[in-house]
Amino acid sequence: MDTRGGRLSLVRGGAAQEFTVTLRNGNSADHRHLLVAFQMEVLVGEPGDRPGSGPGFLLERFDQASGAWRPDELRVANDARPLSLYTGGGPLAREAVRVERYRLRATVGGPTGSTPVVVSFIDTDTDREAAAHVLLGHSTG
Repeated sequence: MDTRGGRLSLVRGGAAQEFTVTLRNGNSADHRHLLVAFQMEVLVGEPGDRPGSGPGFLLERFDQASGAWRPDELRVANDARPLSLYTGGGPLAREAVRVERYRLRATVGGPTGSTPVVVSFIDTDTDREAAAHVLLGHSTG
């Protein structure tokens, strides 16, 4: 994972910040459906903040085929989602490398605080993580 400064520092209503996720398949098998999934815990507002009035965040993935940014799922919850509930994902052949571009924006009415974004790599054909998840540092002010 790569982002400017090694973490995301968002401002409510401010510009989105981009980051990339590089997938490297060094396994002995191809993945037919490898999904990059994002989750973070619910942010608790700072003293004096008014409660959020919307989803809080917008995650987008760059679609190379169309050259456009498309909405992607950022799960905001304090529990783990069962792997069997994830679907989709793209192929990643043995010894292949794929780089995906994302950007995250904090909406005007969203919460402030700090919690890492958990990035998971799920083989949706087997309902298993294909690799250990990684953490992307994040704060919103």
